[in-house]
Amino acid sequence: MINKKSVHLIRNRLVRHLRKWHRRLGIFAAFFLIFLSVSGIALNHTTLFSLAHQSITSSILLNHYGIKSPSDVRFYQQKEWLVTDQLIWLDDKVVFQSDDPVIGLSRFQSYFLLVTTKQLVIFTDEGLLVDKIDSSSDLPVPISAFSINGAQLILNTPAGYYQGDSDLFEWQMISTLVEPSWIESATLTENELIMANSKFQSQFLNWERVILDAHSGRLFGNFGVWFMDIVALMLILLSVSGIYIWLKFTYKKR
Repeated sequence: MINKKSVHLIRNRLVRHLRKWHRRLGIFAAFFLIFLSVSGIALNHTTLFSLAHQSITSSILLNHYGIKSPSDVRFYQQKEWLVTDQLIWLDDKVVFQSDDPVIGLSRFQSYFLLVTTKQLVIFTDEGLLVDKIDSSSDLPVPISAFSINGAQLILNTPAGYYQGDSDLFEWQMISTLVEPSWIESATLTENELIMANSKFQSQFLNWERVILDAHSGRLFGNFGVWFMDIVALMLILLSVSGIYIWLKFTYKKR
């Protein structure tokens, strides 16, 4: 039969072991507790910190999320306009997303004209959308190339060449002895290609998502989720052991 003295010794030994492991776990858990607190505060105030609007440009994070580079990168108009797949950029801002493959872009009269396989899109110098013209306005499609000669726009289609009037409302099939000078993109340098890839990829990842994934552990896949679960259990053990030690100390003082 266990006497009171033995029970007392066992309890004292248990408390000593709890204090030792409580200190060790506390030091290890402190970092994660600080991280969870800071990331939690950031997520609670994501609008204040504009986390959803701050794009990620780190190639390490972009590659970690599997965000691939665009397959089509082209510059137009002294390289102020950029096409990355179907995103249209003016300087560092996306001004349009096309539903169709992009043929090219050029200045036309007092506007900028974006030509896709199925429509014409007109922009101001500041990148504001003015109008879109498609087959519902008798636009001959699909378009494979285009040429601009003064105030005249010439389109290349499977049915032949079409020339539009100055307002792009009427189209007339034409034949030419000389092949039109089709609009082409500017030559890319290696640095410009890297910059364009970074711009494109950054549209699909922001700091809000990265912090949220880090907070939950999903940033590191299933391993990260399980690890954060273990950290949560560890914090629970610290809380329980801390309460037990405090109660034991309080009981002794009485």
